[in-house]
Amino acid sequence: MFNLHEQLLKLQEGEIEFHKDFSFEGIDSTTAKRTINGLTDKLVVNGENINDGGTFDTLMCFARDLASIDPKLVARGLDMLVTGFENEIKQVAAALSTAGHDPTRYAEALDRYAFLFQWTIERGESAASKSHSGAAASSTAKGRKRRANNTAASMVAAAGGGSGGGSTVAEVVSGWKSKLFDLYILVQQIFEMPLGRIWNSVPERDTFIGVFTRLAHKIMENPAYTKDIDFQMTVFRTLCIWFQSYNGLYGLVTMITQNLQHYEHQSESMAALVQMAYEKYDGTQLADEVLRSIAAKAFSSTHDKTGPKNTARFLVKFSQLAPKALLRQMGLLIKHLDSEAHIMRSAMVDAIGHLALYLASQEEQTDIIKNQINEYFDIVEQRFQDAHFLVRAKVLQVCQFVCSGPAKFPKRRPKLIGLIIGRLEDKASNVRKHAIRALTVLLETHPFSLDGAELGMDKLETRLESINNELAQMAKGVEAASSGKVAAADESEDASMISNLDNETDNENVKTDVLFKAANSHADTNGDASDDIDDAATETEGQSKNRDSQQAPDYANAGLSPEMAAKALSLQFQQRYYRDALYFVYQLQEAQPLLLQLLGSTNKGEVMEAMDFFVASVRFRVDGAQEGIRRMSHLIWTPPATTNSTAADGSFEEARGVRSKLLDSYMQLYLTPNERLSAAENTSRITRNLISLTFGATLAELTSLEELIRTLMGEGLIGEAVVNKLRSVYGYTKQRLPPAQRRGAIIILGMMAQANRTIVTDDIDLYLRIGLGKYGHEDLTVAKYTCMVLQCLGAEKKKKIGAVAGADEEEIRRLPMNNPIFEGLRRIMEEPRRDPEWFPAAEQALNTIYALGDKPEALCIRIIKDQTKLVQGLLASSMATEAAPGSTNDEDRMDVDDEDENEDAQNQMQYVQKRKAVDPWDLTRLVFVIGHIAIKEIVLLESIEAELKRRKSDEEPKRKKRASPRVVSKRGRGRGRGPRVSAAHANDSGEEEEDDELNQIAGTTEDEIGDIISAIRERELLTGDKSVLALFGPLLVHICKNLGKFNDQTLTVHATAALAKFMCVSSGFCEQHLPLLLTLLQRAKSPVIRANIAIALGDIAVCFSNLMGENVQYLYGPLHDSDVNVKKTTLMVLTHLILNGMVKVKGQLGEMAKCLEDKDARVADMARLFFTELSTKDNAVYNNLPDIISSLSVGAGAVNEASFGRIMKFLFDFIKEKERQMENVVDKLCQRFRNTVEPRQCRDIAYCLALLPYKSERSVRRLMDGLPGYQQKLSEDAVYKYFVDIVAKARTQAAQKHEAVLMIDDFESKLKEARAKAIGEDAAALDETQPSSSQAAQNEDDEEMDEDEDL
Repeated sequence: MFNLHEQLLKLQEGEIEFHKDFSFEGIDSTTAKRTINGLTDKLVVNGENINDGGTFDTLMCFARDLASIDPKLVARGLDMLVTGFENEIKQVAAALSTAGHDPTRYAEALDRYAFLFQWTIERGESAASKSHSGAAASSTAKGRKRRANNTAASMVAAAGGGSGGGSTVAEVVSGWKSKLFDLYILVQQIFEMPLGRIWNSVPERDTFIGVFTRLAHKIMENPAYTKDIDFQMTVFRTLCIWFQSYNGLYGLVTMITQNLQHYEHQSESMAALVQMAYEKYDGTQLADEVLRSIAAKAFSSTHDKTGPKNTARFLVKFSQLAPKALLRQMGLLIKHLDSEAHIMRSAMVDAIGHLALYLASQEEQTDIIKNQINEYFDIVEQRFQDAHFLVRAKVLQVCQFVCSGPAKFPKRRPKLIGLIIGRLEDKASNVRKHAIRALTVLLETHPFSLDGAELGMDKLETRLESINNELAQMAKGVEAASSGKVAAADESEDASMISNLDNETDNENVKTDVLFKAANSHADTNGDASDDIDDAATETEGQSKNRDSQQAPDYANAGLSPEMAAKALSLQFQQRYYRDALYFVYQLQEAQPLLLQLLGSTNKGEVMEAMDFFVASVRFRVDGAQEGIRRMSHLIWTPPATTNSTAADGSFEEARGVRSKLLDSYMQLYLTPNERLSAAENTSRITRNLISLTFGATLAELTSLEELIRTLMGEGLIGEAVVNKLRSVYGYTKQRLPPAQRRGAIIILGMMAQANRTIVTDDIDLYLRIGLGKYGHEDLTVAKYTCMVLQCLGAEKKKKIGAVAGADEEEIRRLPMNNPIFEGLRRIMEEPRRDPEWFPAAEQALNTIYALGDKPEALCIRIIKDQTKLVQGLLASSMATEAAPGSTNDEDRMDVDDEDENEDAQNQMQYVQKRKAVDPWDLTRLVFVIGHIAIKEIVLLESIEAELKRRKSDEEPKRKKRASPRVVSKRGRGRGRGPRVSAAHANDSGEEEEDDELNQIAGTTEDEIGDIISAIRERELLTGDKSVLALFGPLLVHICKNLGKFNDQTLTVHATAALAKFMCVSSGFCEQHLPLLLTLLQRAKSPVIRANIAIALGDIAVCFSNLMGENVQYLYGPLHDSDVNVKKTTLMVLTHLILNGMVKVKGQLGEMAKCLEDKDARVADMARLFFTELSTKDNAVYNNLPDIISSLSVGAGAVNEASFGRIMKFLFDFIKEKERQMENVVDKLCQRFRNTVEPRQCRDIAYCLALLPYKSERSVRRLMDGLPGYQQKLSEDAVYKYFVDIVAKARTQAAQKHEAVLMIDDFESKLKEARAKAIGEDAAALDETQPSSSQAAQNEDDEEMDEDEDL
């Protein structure tokens, strides 16, 4: 008689007895196949043949030698067992359904099948967990040879070796998993039979059942099986039948808790198992027991990391699958909100969110359910202050999916939004990212949908005012009809409130009060649902009617008809609705400044979430959202994401990059066609959107928008139809077009032309007719941007022949001066209208002349002459006091072709000098033109120099190939004149002749070319005999020396700017007048002049570094200017100069550091950015740290101690990562104590020492070595406190090192001794300096006597 229990024990102990031993090891595959086929024939015919001794022994040998059998035969053998088991179950089912049959006769065969399944499956599943070496050792011990490539063990070992031993036999044995699936379908069938009729005793029955439940547990340990949902559900159904029919409650509870403790992949699977048991197999008790066991545990993330994580995942999944079952035990589970393991707190918050959604979805909203929802929201709101950032992030995620559900929770939203806005300033970037996303979700799911879901403040206020007026009229009628009733009192209160609302458009404070009233009304969460129209919307119609009938005022008794009463109630609902909507918009606007800051975050996730928020805000017409869209355009300068970049959390959005997200956002908002519109309507709509982007945009925003449009155009995302529509708007002449429309069209066209110059070349006449014609003269802004568009004609990117990919060069195309473009530009320069926009238009006109003209100086001389004629007169006496410009023999770069023209200019100047009156406007235009022409001449010379060097570089290989030198013919040119640069290529002979000519003019080396160009700048542009610009230098100097006499601010601003531009041309002129410029920087009253001079000094530092090297300290003076713009401009200039190595820092970084504490946030942020970038430049912060400390702590320019602490804390963060630097800083600071006597300086030095982390023993050792230098300073309480903090910090770092701890203890004891000694010496010194009381009295008497004698 086969006893299953005894055989299982023997199997466990390895004592199985074989009556007829047969080994599958060492036999060939043919013999093994024949044996298995024979066994299959027997079991297929009759499942009870397993009771045959020889057959059963052979099957046990099959299970024992499973690892050495060919995988194909293993699959066949398992199929054989499953088939035999199936036949046996059919016979058992027939016996149970037929009267007179004894089903107990099948018990032995079923036990034998169970035993074989136990041995075979466990052996197969365990083979994967064993290493290949273990299997090999076992094989060697048996001393049998077998092929390595045709056994299940070898294949499992090979598969496991590649994945850390995690593969199973199911992955190498074809059909293994499917047969296990078939097996558990059969097990499920037999479990549904009355097993009590098959086995005579319960233990025997439970032993049989236990085989398959243990196998189920064993199988589910492998993650490969849990991925198959059908397989998993089949096993789960089997376990549920066991639990339901055979008292398997506690066994299943134990199995679930063990799986949660040890197997991470089974967390969610166990939740699905408990849900199945709860919903389909009356498993309420099972769910309760599992949840009670979880509630009874105490989790610690320090000692146990797997248990809390698995349990947390189980709770979250179970709250999604069976919230009702979880709700029963929340009273016990709630204690995990205070668990030490943060992951359990996160799981509880997540579960509470799903429970709130479940309760809100119930049809019958009883008071108990409402109270539960409110309690859960209270818990979620409390968790906003959790100590761990992951819990706070989870709270924000819960807010997202809770508010995205069908229930809107309008009463809880205002407080949630307020808490979310607070998390926008969280110190953890992950929390800030989820806070932005939560705010976006709340915006996208807001309940205010009456007016198309738009949230424009003006529209909402107008509608609320209209409703208030209607209610006010009704209130007056009700008050007159029933003055003694309670309703009258209520309506009069409404009327008083409405009277305040009538003035809200004129009084912002009143509007704010209304918004706060709405906020206070939201704070009361115990009100009825009928108080809010959106609560009523979430209820059934019958419930809403019942509530309205109970809570609505009795308007009929107040004298109103039923229709009027219903209207009054509706108006009250709408009034509350619009108040809530206004408060919601107010909260969004409160968050916008923080979100604008987060657009500049270094964390990619925060930036992209902020972008999503502003995109959603624009869709809902939220006021202020356009500012965020404008600020977003600056993100176009973010480097594009690399192909291999991945986000920190693996999200696809972050991996794509901020730049791609920005392009998608602009496409979504402005360039995506509307499916409901025609193609022409969509083109007009997109054109309007693009033009609207230019309205009110600053220069920085237009620059970023230009790059964005250029990128979109380059990627082909803007169609040709849009370009044509922009041209038609720009050239519209039939009716008067708003100026902003035409300006926007030409601005966008110019941006597109940066990517596709055919936008300009295809229709040049349009730009000449509009921008340089009548409309350009009427609107000089249009003329300015038209000039910028025309500049695109002058450069084209071309691929060099034979160059590598990406090596493009810019070919300069120049036009003859008789081109109509230049005539139009000249007319713009001569526009007589007194419009401040003339200056930027004239600037761009000159830029266009120099960008396109082949002889730009000829036209510019004409323009100067024309501007000089406009000046009515100059102060001849003032001009006479100026020294005449020195004459040289060098010719000027601004020479004209003949001497007659130059004489005309001199005669014109003499004529002007005879006049006495000065027109400030005309004079201002003149100085502006000459100043800008001076700068453009420098640019032109630099381009000529670059072109000459390029030509020489290209011709050098050809020159080496020439066999003999050629005779070079000279062409008559004035000495020192530069050549004309044209993009038109000459023929071959012309090129050779020109090359030889260049050799004669510019020399044969690049250095010679540079020297000649420099000589032209130094000796001809401003001081040459025939230089036109030289005539105006004295004029500029005279104006700048007498700014007080010229009461026109525009003139003085442009005159100083022109003088600065002249100084950038020649070092001699600059050296002569640099003291004047520095004096103006310090004494000029206009902040615009001071800011311009700060920029000019930066340019001079680049052009003539030797001149500014002696006066570099003047560059730092404007950092403390009273005007914010001057400070910001100076900081920008210094940032550029220092970071690019154009100015050497000589102890002035302390002045830059003071800007970190500037009251203006823009200046402080710019200073932080400067030091952040400086920290990447070869230890620049570390090298200048001593000078910075001295500047901030010593002298008249020292900052207060609080500011000193904040600045040093910021700067020391840049050196904490380099141990060597920290050791040197300790040495230097300790040495400073020796030369310091001021208590303030001692405190500052000690504070700096306390900022270091002391990660190594060497830093502490150096601090101990420096003790003699500062031991006398320890009497100062603050100094001693800082050293105590250092000891505590060092002790934390060295907690694991015994020697370091001993050293720190020694240092601490020495500090205490030195402190006591220093205090004692100070007391003694104090006693010596203090006279006795009698001596003091005597001294006072002597002093009185001396005073009497003096009297």
